[in-house]
Amino acid sequence: MANKKNLLDVQGAADMINQYKEEMAHEFGVHHSVQEQDAKAKDMTKTIQEEKNKKND
Repeated sequence: MANKKNLLDVQGAADMINQYKEEMAHEFGVHHSVQEQDAKAKDMTKTIQEEKNKKND
């Protein structure tokens, strides 16, 4: 039997939950646009590669 503990049974509840998550992210300043996320991911990847190269040298 499937675990139904975390399912949302109320119609429209998923939209409300997603909206709430977005509002909280904005409140704490952690919500970023896709472009910002991509730029940060590239920076993190570059930093990790540089650290690996330093360890190998």
